[in-house]
Amino acid sequence: MKAAVWHGYKDIRISDLPAPKPKPGHVVIAVSYAGICGTDRHEYTGPNFIPTVKPHRLTGKLAPLTIGHEFSGVISELGDGVTDWSVSDRVTANGTLCCGKCEMCKSGRYNVCEKLGFLGVNLDGAFAEYVEVEAARLFAIPENVSLRQAIIAEPVACGIHSTRLLGDIKGKDVVVVGPGIIGIGCFLAAKLAGAAKIMVAGVGEDRKALVESYGGDYVDVMKIDLKEAVAKWSDGKNAGVVYECVGTQRTLDSCISVMKPGAQLMVMGVFEEPPVFPMNDFQEGERRMYTSQAHLDEIGVALEYFSNGDIKADELITREVTLDTLVEDGFEELIKNGPQHIKIAIKISDKRGN
Repeated sequence: MKAAVWHGYKDIRISDLPAPKPKPGHVVIAVSYAGICGTDRHEYTGPNFIPTVKPHRLTGKLAPLTIGHEFSGVISELGDGVTDWSVSDRVTANGTLCCGKCEMCKSGRYNVCEKLGFLGVNLDGAFAEYVEVEAARLFAIPENVSLRQAIIAEPVACGIHSTRLLGDIKGKDVVVVGPGIIGIGCFLAAKLAGAAKIMVAGVGEDRKALVESYGGDYVDVMKIDLKEAVAKWSDGKNAGVVYECVGTQRTLDSCISVMKPGAQLMVMGVFEEPPVFPMNDFQEGERRMYTSQAHLDEIGVALEYFSNGDIKADELITREVTLDTLVEDGFEELIKNGPQHIKIAIKISDKRGN
């Protein structure tokens, strides 16, 4: 089978590999579409999470390995003991890998397993014609949701999970800093969770029309300071919930500056450099900080939103490439024109359903 294999910094090779065979409790999926995640982009240029020296604590894997964890396809083969699924079922999956034995796993919070790993980072992933996945991690794709649309469910699920962690946000004013796919997922999740009004802040106006189409407000921070914009937008009250979805010192500081006393901060961005945290400013207002790691069952919720028409997944796909053009038209495009894109889809095969 054809697969995109990560070997190191800016070294992804389209290779011919043996197709996987399913272990007990697993299935093999013929991949139709996949999506380039922010994690995949980080693997391309650094920092890297793929183990290169010490084997991963759960999987024992080292690079090189096939990347990718956002995908859709149809089941092509069942492993022993799999009874709830059938060959040809249309599915997507949660790419979290866990031990199933630690305290977090036993409490149902396998997304923070003590030996946590991820498909496409610590085990061969889905930028390939076939991928092996544990059957317990599968989600059926509704009939009225296409395989192409279904790749958006995983990043949207991150936004839904983070919003659930915040508790009841009905009636609260929300600010989302960073309108990439994770920020847009948080925006949509907050909207559907009943937030009173939402402002999304970004560089440029590429997301303005999309945000406004869902009833949100958008601010280009190149034109107006975020603190000034939020003060005017909130009649000087500031925001009750703020999502940080970039991962820089500047954006973290901006987020804290627009939080009212008692407000909640959800940190979603991946910081390449450890930030300096203004603890005194944060503490004086009894502000609260939350973090979120991936998701649990929220892919199913995202698919339901797509099926019901609450979220138009096609609008979030801004480019489509193939495995053969993945590096130049996918990863290099994100480096050159990242703000223009929400999600770049990879068409793996057009012979596996819709």
